[in-house]
Amino acid sequence: MNILQTSLFAIAIGYCLLSAAGLRNLLPQWRLRYFSVFLLLEAAGFGFEWLMLHPESGFKSLWLAGLMQLSLLIAPCLWLFTVEIIQQHTPNSFALPRLHKWLLVAASLCLLPLLFSAHAGTEFGNPVQPVSAYKAIFIHGSMLICIAIFTLQVPMLAVRIRLMLQNYEQRILANFSNLHEHSLKVLNWLLLILLIKWVMAILRTLHCMYIGPIGGLGINIFMTIEIVFTLYALFALSQLKPATVLATITQESTEAIAETTTPSAVEKYANSALDETTRRRILGKLQTVMETQKLYTQASLSLRQLSEQLRESPHYLSQVLNQDLNTSFYDWVNRYRIDAAKQILLNQPEKTILSIAEEVGFNSKSTFNTAFRQYTQMTPTEYRRQKTEIVAN
Repeated sequence: MNILQTSLFAIAIGYCLLSAAGLRNLLPQWRLRYFSVFLLLEAAGFGFEWLMLHPESGFKSLWLAGLMQLSLLIAPCLWLFTVEIIQQHTPNSFALPRLHKWLLVAASLCLLPLLFSAHAGTEFGNPVQPVSAYKAIFIHGSMLICIAIFTLQVPMLAVRIRLMLQNYEQRILANFSNLHEHSLKVLNWLLLILLIKWVMAILRTLHCMYIGPIGGLGINIFMTIEIVFTLYALFALSQLKPATVLATITQESTEAIAETTTPSAVEKYANSALDETTRRRILGKLQTVMETQKLYTQASLSLRQLSEQLRESPHYLSQVLNQDLNTSFYDWVNRYRIDAAKQILLNQPEKTILSIAEEVGFNSKSTFNTAFRQYTQMTPTEYRRQKTEIVAN
């Protein structure tokens, strides 16, 4: 093992330990217990791998078993971390779905033969007391079963994490008129990190099975990739801004948050007590307050604030928007903002795009551009130029 490899391991271990220790001070607004655990698992994994690869260290089978066990814990840890962020409280470790608990137990049991084969020598095999051919087959077979479980476990939990994030985004669309402050899209980077580690683990396993141990260059590449993506994960988390009113919309259980299907408006409100006459009355109030008071110009406008203004239930407002207009609160408000922006773009050419965005209720130019393109298939600048040319001709 050369100096470069040793330095990479030292940097990775030190970075993970320091980040885990300073996470509470860096991001005091978030509960990040499971991300701290993730960083500690990463540090321990780097340590086990260094011991396993160092030519003078003993008990190599022990370090390999530890590394494989830690790899099995990474995906569950990130799943629990996602629940922790979305629900804004720290879930119990036993909140992990039952199937994945059993997969963890089964994989851990499969590592026992490898663990018991550990010895103080510097080789994986014991030259003093070599194992029989049948025992060697049993050890390697149980390791393959463990790897197979890992191969299934990671994509299954990655899908669950993605579903949680999609469900969360739907709840934000139903309750807020701006997404920038409440978006958790940066957590998609955690999914990417998880899948990259999964792919690298499989590639390394295949390389060892059919070619042989990975050489120095391969180790350096894998180490650099892991360090870079772990660094970016922490940077991405530092951009998160907790929503002040999310507690009102995240009371469901973990399984409810991981719901895989979204019912249609007809199914969702089939048993609602809100009749058509009442819905029309509420719809009229919604349209009137937007057209006369222009509440959409408030960047922080939320469904709860609007319900207090109209003295109507937030649930009823949401039902009217979903059932009668087939839209979410976010889309409904932004349509008013885009229509107002169109008028200003044409009638006040001296105004900048940023000032128009702020005037109609968007909290950033990028958010305004994204929303404008979504509704018109062009940017505000392109829209202004096109309409100006039409008028000129």
